[in-house]
Amino acid sequence: MLKNRFIYYFTLIFLPILVLINYFINPNILHSQIMEIMLLVCTFLLSVFSFVFYLKKKTSLYRLLLVINIILVVIITVWTLFSKYDMLHVFSSIASFKEFILSTKEKGMLIYVLVQFIQVLSVPIPSMIITLTGVAIYGPLVGSLLCTTGVLLGSYCSFFVGKVFGFKLVSWIAGKENAVKYADIINKRGKFFLIIAFLLPLFPDDILCLIAGITTMKFKEFFWITLITRPIGVICMSYFGGGYIIPFSGWGLFVWPFILILAVVAVYVSTKYQPQIESWILTKITKTKNKSKK
Repeated sequence: MLKNRFIYYFTLIFLPILVLINYFINPNILHSQIMEIMLLVCTFLLSVFSFVFYLKKKTSLYRLLLVINIILVVIITVWTLFSKYDMLHVFSSIASFKEFILSTKEKGMLIYVLVQFIQVLSVPIPSMIITLTGVAIYGPLVGSLLCTTGVLLGSYCSFFVGKVFGFKLVSWIAGKENAVKYADIINKRGKFFLIIAFLLPLFPDDILCLIAGITTMKFKEFFWITLITRPIGVICMSYFGGGYIIPFSGWGLFVWPFILILAVVAVYVSTKYQPQIESWILTKITKTKNKSKK
């Protein structure tokens, strides 16, 4: 049985809704309205039967139906995006992604959130391109809100995936070494580590959401930590990256070169000395946690 019933219920409800969203984005997903209706009915029935077996405590059956349902929804979502749009070209630059979102007209906001959601689920799409495109189209405030919505939904879904499918799938996606390493850290340091990890660019945020699902951390803790910390990075990227705090003209032309140099140095140092920096941060977290217990 799943340790957290809310995760299971949320997954069952969310899967048919995601198929419905795909239908609204591309009404010709399967080039046949009958097939599309059958697909929606199929995902709904899989959820219903999985829930029935869940109540009857037939673990292997309800998990099997849940896995089939998730695989089906993931395939149709990827198919929707790649069949309707030239996705490789779309994500090659901010300009091309902006053109893509604007071409979707009234569906633009929905698709933008969906793309950000998919990106968090370990899909190799540059997050900077997505964030700055939202700022360019909707402005820093609305762009941040939309981007944050996608990031949070993706983070929670990643946690659910880890919780439902366990270590084998997480280690396959994140790598066994990363899965073991960060799962052990989260189990020992818990929320203290995760807060620092989400606030600093040193750690793989999206992967940590997935790995958190295989730890002893409760969803309630993960929910609040993610809700408070992850939007901070999005907001900083939106306002700084969009030139709203330090402009790309006038006096900003004298400031940005220094910022870029510092950024390059920070990336180089954090990459070269990542183990040492992580060790130092974890030591500080442990001390802080021990003091709070006293």
